Amino acid sequence: MGQDGALKTHDMVQGTENGKMGLDVCGRLRSFDLNQEPECDRDTFIEESGGSIGGHEDEEANELVGAIGVDDVMKLTFDTEEEAWEFYNLYAKLNEFGIRKSNAKRDADGISRFRKWVCCCEGYRNEKWFNYEDRKREAKPITRIGCGACFRVKYDIESVKYVVTRFIMEYNHPLASEANVQHIRSHRKVSDAEYAQAKSLKLVGARICQIMKHFVIKAGGYSNVGFCIKDLYNRMDEERRKDIFNGDAEGALGFLAAKKDADDMFFYKYHVDNEGRLARLFWADSKSRADFSVFGDVLVFDTTYKTNKYRKPLVVLAGVNNHLNSTIFGCALLSDERIETYEWVLSTFVEAMKDRKPVAVMTDGDSAMRRAIKNLLPDACHRLCSWHLHRNARSNIRCEEFNNRFYNLMARKCSTLEFEDRWARLVNECGVVENEWVKKLYRRRRLWAEAYLRGHFFAGMRSTQRCEKMNAFLNEYLNEKMRLYEFVRSFDLAIAWLRHTESKAVHTSENTKPVLTTILPELEGSAAEVFTRNVFFMVRKHLNRQELLISEGWSEDGGNRTYYYSKYGGHEISWRVDYDRSMEKLICSCMKFESKGIPCAHMFRVMVVEGMNRIPEACISKRWTKGVHCSNNGMKAFVADEQLTQMARYGTLKSSCNTMCYYASYMDDAFNDLQQMFDKHSVDLKEKWIDRGYGGDGFAMDSRVRNDRSRRTFGLLDPRVSRSKGDHKHAEAKKKRKCGHCRQATTNEHAHTKRIRTTQQLMMIIWKTVWMTRWKNHLKLVRAGATQANGEDKHLYHNHSVAVEGTQVANKEVQEKDEALLL
Repeated sequence: MGQDGALKTHDMVQGTENGKMGLDVCGRLRSFDLNQEPECDRDTFIEESGGSIGGHEDEEANELVGAIGVDDVMKLTFDTEEEAWEFYNLYAKLNEFGIRKSNAKRDADGISRFRKWVCCCEGYRNEKWFNYEDRKREAKPITRIGCGACFRVKYDIESVKYVVTRFIMEYNHPLASEANVQHIRSHRKVSDAEYAQAKSLKLVGARICQIMKHFVIKAGGYSNVGFCIKDLYNRMDEERRKDIFNGDAEGALGFLAAKKDADDMFFYKYHVDNEGRLARLFWADSKSRADFSVFGDVLVFDTTYKTNKYRKPLVVLAGVNNHLNSTIFGCALLSDERIETYEWVLSTFVEAMKDRKPVAVMTDGDSAMRRAIKNLLPDACHRLCSWHLHRNARSNIRCEEFNNRFYNLMARKCSTLEFEDRWARLVNECGVVENEWVKKLYRRRRLWAEAYLRGHFFAGMRSTQRCEKMNAFLNEYLNEKMRLYEFVRSFDLAIAWLRHTESKAVHTSENTKPVLTTILPELEGSAAEVFTRNVFFMVRKHLNRQELLISEGWSEDGGNRTYYYSKYGGHEISWRVDYDRSMEKLICSCMKFESKGIPCAHMFRVMVVEGMNRIPEACISKRWTKGVHCSNNGMKAFVADEQLTQMARYGTLKSSCNTMCYYASYMDDAFNDLQQMFDKHSVDLKEKWIDRGYGGDGFAMDSRVRNDRSRRTFGLLDPRVSRSKGDHKHAEAKKKRKCGHCRQATTNEHAHTKRIRTTQQLMMIIWKTVWMTRWKNHLKLVRAGATQANGEDKHLYHNHSVAVEGTQVANKEVQEKDEALLL
């Protein structure tokens, strides 16, 4: 019906005295001369079956419909079969009955030679469905009762038009009421514009039931929407099937190929198994590759699960940008988690990044992942996640003292000799010297101990929690029911949100200034000008801490000076800072600059002593500064694809129309003028839209992707469901059944009886029930002053003794039967 279907318009002809009637471009009756040869063109009929005829057609519409006779209809001609259907469907809607397609005939060229439409009540139900005996559910209501109303057109070769050859107006059933026309199937349809809006809402996570309520609110009621929620479900599922018409894997690769066409720096690669099925898939866009060229010194390698229908593990290759935000360098879908699979991911990743490799890698400790990194990235410093190690320690060592001291030792900044001494004391005092897990942990100490990892740059990260947070964010867009084509599109939308938050951080750093709060405004202002905002806040903390340092002396050797500092109240630890005055270079023994890339409090203390008003260039890491993307090794900046451009245009135009429609809805003349303008321009724009090859749905990018897939075939089959390590739901073996009393495993063949215990329990329950009932009655009688309570007590105790004797006899008989069965 259209969303504004309930609103009455006045575009219909006021009478039929001149024999003129017909339909306008939106499906309302328009005038045409019945005395001349009528013609129907594209502008004559509605775009969709629902039209704009609303919930209350007035008396004028009914009179005009009643004026249409058989002779008038037989004179009509149509350019296309669709126009003939639109005419008869509108006629049926005004007469309050439904229609459906009947028989047709097409020639070798696919042109329909004739087509017939009948009433939805035509024909009869097959007798076998009435005599169906093994019926599992209630039979569907009878709708076909032999109605003879029909409409038939034939293609005329001479006039190249469809002419009416048969039209029967009579029907043999009561017509639907005006309020129930909305439920007839032929008068319900989700238009392209409504589907485009529903698809936009679906992409941002709205459920279909919520989308339906949105349409109801806009239309002013369910009767004005023009379709029901089932129609919306069917339309969404229909378009989803079109997307994967050639296969799910083909659809996903077709989408990535279309992204490649729009972005020259987009990279994707896939691997096929022996059966020709998609096994592995890797992709990275131009923004990810540009980010890695600047922030690719540290790589966080992690795997997440339950993100797609095929249960393929998703590998996210992430890092940290100059705003301390997570950035994604690439991602991959795998078939398994073997060593060769991870090696394929790393080799493809290095290929996508133009053979540039990270200097540091952080993982959760997976053995296959660790072996692959050792083989493909031998020069990278590998670090294990401290959070995963601490969790494994708590599960393997049931000693709270060991777990707490182990966590502190893991993060302690000390020398290797001090670490070895503290480790020896820890395992001896906790009594875990011979524990195999502790021995294995000690052999891998160079992968987790801060004493061995000091001086290696990890951008301040000690765990993969940043990647875990990324996985939690992605799970808001992904779920285990998604197909591959839906997965890549939803993942693309999630990445767009990350890029949006990054652009907001860029705006804050470049267009605003922080409030200076320290007693060193020169140094603080220098840091604010150079570093991004989030990094500046981290640097300012160290600038404030320099006030707590106490000088332990200094020495000078030529042009170099060496300063010694200790913390106030902690003289047992001291730091040494070497200052090269000629190069303005500072080197601290705490190695914070080497590990995090920011100057430490000891360096700031030397700057204050030396009277510096700015941070030396040697103490500034370029990766934390503003505008670092200005030198990105020639990588192409991110360019929005055509789909995002189309969606942005759609939203802008829709917002503009909302404002215009709001003001026009208050005035009758403005409403009619605006409605006519919409009708005219809608037809013109749809013709241009079809002529330019955008296809059959509301997204230009989608139709082009479909056209690309129609001519680009990858020759792949859909992947099989994977069995990954993280798939605990399907990996766990079925638990064996156990007896509820003895807790021993039982099977159907070797089950043991529980009848003795069950009989005892049953008799005790019966006895307790009788006892409690009689005792409650006894209390009631006592409270009421009854005198026969003693007699009832004797009777109650007598019943109790009889019940106990009966239980003992029954238990003895059952026990004898069980012994006989066992023998």
